[in-house]
Amino acid sequence: MRCFSNETPSLGITDIASVVGLHKSSVSRMIATLAEDDLVERDPLSRRIRLGPGLLSLVTPLLGSVRIVDSAIPQLKELAQRSGETISIGVWDGSGAVNLEQVLGRKAVKHYAAPGSRNPAHATAAGKLLLAFAGPQAVDRIFARDLRRFTPRTICTRSGLLAEIATIRRQGYAVNEGELSLDVGAVAAPIRNDKGTVVAAISATVPMYRFAAASRRLLIDLVRDAADRVSARLGFVRADHLGSR
Repeated sequence: MRCFSNETPSLGITDIASVVGLHKSSVSRMIATLAEDDLVERDPLSRRIRLGPGLLSLVTPLLGSVRIVDSAIPQLKELAQRSGETISIGVWDGSGAVNLEQVLGRKAVKHYAAPGSRNPAHATAAGKLLLAFAGPQAVDRIFARDLRRFTPRTICTRSGLLAEIATIRRQGYAVNEGELSLDVGAVAAPIRNDKGTVVAAISATVPMYRFAAASRRLLIDLVRDAADRVSARLGFVRADHLGSR
């Protein structure tokens, strides 16, 4: 049974309508929808509304992301120093990769996808990598809408993207070759938690004129090594390491 105390902050429908500038009937419908997911609660006596426990389901993943970033910062800085490029860490939000943090190396031309921005799932290294490990339902959601073509290299077909996902899962990293912008390339590798679940992606973004085959191979190795180190800090143990003990 839920109960309200005198200290519990709460508002009436009229109060909320006044603050958001909507009609009370519209606010009432919104509150009913939010209440279904326990995002808000309504006092059965006063009919006033307060925040509900369902918000914890939204906040908890964010807290987990904070831990991931805290664990990753040293490796992001080291990777930026070793590669000289723009290094980012992002997480899956259901439709793309949201950048949480970014570190610029000495050769970085500019910020790419600043923290808080979303990388399209089908047209960026981090987006494709996180999509590859997000499960079939996530893939279905991506295909439920038209895939925007950003450049002639953007993968916009179901068969093409499914083939790309299979390649990413097999090789353990993702590459973007001018798929979001013709002059930008990137590589991304997965960060795993103690259960082996992919929870984030580290990516390095570079101008295409520095993305030749040799430099790309080196960058892939550097990014994968950084992601593995962060994964280890989160408790992930590779199967091959277990076999060597």
